[in-house]
Amino acid sequence: MLEPGTKLLVCHRELFAEDWPRLFVGELTAFEHSLARVHGYSFTRDPNTGFFERKDEPRTKVVSLSSGALIVYELPATVVVEDVEIDHGYTKRVVLRDSTGFRMDLSSRT
Repeated sequence: MLEPGTKLLVCHRELFAEDWPRLFVGELTAFEHSLARVHGYSFTRDPNTGFFERKDEPRTKVVSLSSGALIVYELPATVVVEDVEIDHGYTKRVVLRDSTGFRMDLSSRT
């Protein structure tokens, strides 16, 4: 079902009230027995500003797609992982976007 090159958004579930959202956007490089190796960028929410910040360096993560602690979205093949950012526009919507015009509303509490 998943092929190398598939673009993914991996969201860590917020299991406790004090948990901060963590996101990972990347490209699938390998998939076997529900384990996915994904190369891309981590995003964490800054507790002082409330804005998401992308880590500067790319990372490779191995995630279990059968884990109940993750929500995984398949992104369009045209998404440019290196250009993905999270916009906190004046509308207070949290939007994942890239340089191709792709937009995905990530707001969860509105």
